[in-house]
Amino acid sequence: MNKVVVRTTGGDLYKGYTGDFSRHKPSFLLSSNDGMVRTNQIIELKDLKAVFFVKSLEGNFLSREKTPDIENTNSTSYGKKVIVSFKDGEEFLGRIESRHSNPEDSGFFIFPQDEDSNIIRAFVLNDAIFGIQVYK
Repeated sequence: MNKVVVRTTGGDLYKGYTGDFSRHKPSFLLSSNDGMVRTNQIIELKDLKAVFFVKSLEGNFLSREKTPDIENTNSTSYGKKVIVSFKDGEEFLGRIESRHSNPEDSGFFIFPQDEDSNIIRAFVLNDAIFGIQVYK
């Protein structure tokens, strides 16, 4: 099971676990447990900004993580360095393998530039993106 934090285009945030996320399916099952009650809900990709695959569900996910200088990074990660700008004004600094692997896909995976980030990778939805700036 993957630990995920889900952000909707409406600003809602859900935390939980999923074992059936696929970029090729229109929805996935999100399970959560508040200590007393276990809940399951179907999450529709069309309603999302991004799905963040994380190391931990603890802490304040909305707090700003340190933003490394994209021009002067010593990261050993591969891929193109990008800043993804979302329609709601937020930005995500990371690396992608290719900007558009398949135009029919609903989105793409991005890996955080900050290797100490709680985020392992994120799937961002094309409909939630304002723009992508690619760095050399």
